[in-house]
Amino acid sequence: MIYNRIAFQAAPFSYDLIFDDRITLVGGDSGTGKTVLYEMLEDLRLTEDYQAIRLFNYKTDDFSKSLMQCRNSFIVIDNADILIDDEDRRFINFECSNQYMLFSRNCDGLNVSDKSFKVLKFDENQITLEDEV
Repeated sequence: MIYNRIAFQAAPFSYDLIFDDRITLVGGDSGTGKTVLYEMLEDLRLTEDYQAIRLFNYKTDDFSKSLMQCRNSFIVIDNADILIDDEDRRFINFECSNQYMLFSRNCDGLNVSDKSFKVLKFDENQITLEDEV
């Protein structure tokens, strides 16, 4: 795994994200903070500790081609439900040098375990990834 933990401050919030699997599916309803987290990671990836972060969303040019070029990366895909196709799923499943955090409710075609399913949890000003119940 690239990162077992990503922790940072973004006033007034503290993020402490712990990863239990190479593929993490972050689910949850709209408005639960997934896109805000994605935006925070845009800045965080510019730091020395988090240079392996690669971000993809609906604005990404040549999404599939860009994804296929990633190696040894922590790949974050916002709105993965609508972005990834079967070829992308195969790449995610078999390119084991990468770690993935997918904002998605759909696990069809992905090799995931029970440890893969997470939701963002807010407790006071602390944001964590918790097992999906």
